[in-house]
Amino acid sequence: MSGQPLLVDRLGRPLASPALGQVGMVARAAGGHRGTMSGWLPQRHSAYSAPYERELVARRSEDLAANDAHAAALFESLSTNVTGTGLVPQSRIDAEALGIPEDTATDLRNQIEAAFAAWAQKADAGGRMTFNQLQFLIFRTVLVQGEYLNLCVSKTRPDGSLPPGRRFAMALQSIHPARLRTPAAMALDASVRDGVALGDDGEALGYWIAQPDSLGRIDYAALISSRYYPASVAHRPVVLHGFPQTQAEQYRGIPSLAPAMKFFRDLGDCLDAELVGQIVTAQVPMAITADINPLVQTGVIQGRGDIRSRPDGEYVTEVPAGTVLQLYEGEDIKPLDSPRPGSNFDSFVTRILRAAGAAVGLPYEMVVKDFSKTNYSSARAALLEAWRVIRRHQDWLESGYCIPIWEAVIEEAVARGYVVIPEGAPDFWLSDGSPDPRYLASDWIPPRQGHVDPTKDTGADIEAIESGIATFADVIASRGGDYESSFRQQKRERDLRKKLGLPDLTASTPKPAPKPTEPDANPDASDRNPPEGGKNDDTGQEPQEEAA
Repeated sequence: MSGQPLLVDRLGRPLASPALGQVGMVARAAGGHRGTMSGWLPQRHSAYSAPYERELVARRSEDLAANDAHAAALFESLSTNVTGTGLVPQSRIDAEALGIPEDTATDLRNQIEAAFAAWAQKADAGGRMTFNQLQFLIFRTVLVQGEYLNLCVSKTRPDGSLPPGRRFAMALQSIHPARLRTPAAMALDASVRDGVALGDDGEALGYWIAQPDSLGRIDYAALISSRYYPASVAHRPVVLHGFPQTQAEQYRGIPSLAPAMKFFRDLGDCLDAELVGQIVTAQVPMAITADINPLVQTGVIQGRGDIRSRPDGEYVTEVPAGTVLQLYEGEDIKPLDSPRPGSNFDSFVTRILRAAGAAVGLPYEMVVKDFSKTNYSSARAALLEAWRVIRRHQDWLESGYCIPIWEAVIEEAVARGYVVIPEGAPDFWLSDGSPDPRYLASDWIPPRQGHVDPTKDTGADIEAIESGIATFADVIASRGGDYESSFRQQKRERDLRKKLGLPDLTASTPKPAPKPTEPDANPDASDRNPPEGGKNDDTGQEPQEEAA
């Protein structure tokens, strides 16, 4: 064929060109329509149908949080472990980057942290919660509803003054995510997705928040009375809306239990039926049988008003507990035996809860708070795996919620004079009016992680510090503390003990040199035999310590 390169061998002789084409791929069972796969035809939602499904899933999740014991325990456990008593900020101003002495930078950090701590005590616009308590509410709302929604409101009076007891104007108002809705007039506007107004690049420009009617309804009337709030004004946030994004082009959050919601619902129904069966069995139901007709046989259950009629007009009422029943001729009492629960009931419940916990990344032990069947190694592995998930949630909460609030509060603190920028340092505001990010650097200390064996974990921390792998700041932060505050407290305690004539327990003492040991004639013996009195971690015989 003209234009096609000629194939030759190493001697220059022409070779036959292979036929153009491609070998077809082997058919995949995952894409087939045979057997059990024949009815599996997932549908993809449109921009207009997706909000209805998301809202239904959110309502079901909220119902589980309110009425299902296992789901409520899971929400409570994960929220408590992620937020604890709150993520605590530390200013991380770089003195070298700002060109100021380290002592001046330390004083500036203390001012910033003190200002934020003062704001955090009155962070809630309603005055009911601190910032630490808001963190718990926000994350639990994310688990249940799939997202959170806050308004950054100003508590300034019309004359520009602040209410008594408030030092900052900014406060946070928690809004139920169900109020985030597209108005009826914008139902066909492609730039508004499920209440979120989008820009050309998919960024959130603003939010339509429904205003409930006098009866608190938002389903119909509120779609007409929705109010638009911009996402931000200049660089300051107006609406804080966030969710763990798991797929591209996602604008609203999905409840965390969505993959396992059917498991919780079916398990709840099963447990309810099993409990009713146990109650009926405990009432000792029985049936009266007879050899003559036409007797009507019914169950005799304590507390019911059922009666049994006889042809002669007499009646037999129900049998109260402890009553001796006088039977007619030809009648007999037969207890009804209900073999409940089955022998595999416990294993069945455990299997369902394991699958449900896996949907949110938690092991079974943390879902039900049951470590009775776990040995030391398994408990430690479960907690370490859980804390990987918890740390990921903490990182998301820090970057998506805490840091934007920190930056807004520090900016107001500088504007009100609570934080004084030292002389010779760069101006706090840049030429465009936004704050210099060098003043806003921060770290957020998460709640303390629990320990299965505190002695082993503490020894590992000491070795990491002595070997240079970790610093005091790393170790103290992992325990939920601030190294600067910890060092100051140690100094205060050391000075007080010295004043009272008590020994200094923090003074370092030289470690005794290890005693020389004779070479072992059988070096493999120590590997096979544990030391006298020792216990193998995998045997499950070692007592468990504190477990978070």
